[in-house]
Amino acid sequence: MLNRPLCFDDIPLVLTVEELMPILSIGRNTAFALVRSGQIKSIRAGKQIRILKHELLEYLTGGTGTNMPWTDTTMSTTLEDDSCRAAKGGIDDAAR
Repeated sequence: MLNRPLCFDDIPLVLTVEELMPILSIGRNTAFALVRSGQIKSIRAGKQIRILKHELLEYLTGGTGTNMPWTDTTMSTTLEDDSCRAAKGGIDDAAR
């Protein structure tokens, strides 16, 4: 398995199923099942499967998206700030 990204910016714009696995902490069969069922939308290029970064975000947010317009910079700042504050003890357990 590949190393798990630490920040939203570390996730590539286009993912393989192998790259998706450590992000979601799931195995190969589960990753392919999510793609096959359409829960995570994907693109096929011949026999290869690719998942767009924003489709992963859509899956993680339950299809509701976010209240802010989609931009990579906006989302990474929000997610990164929260994780950085949590790592420094700035967010208490009740807020998580």
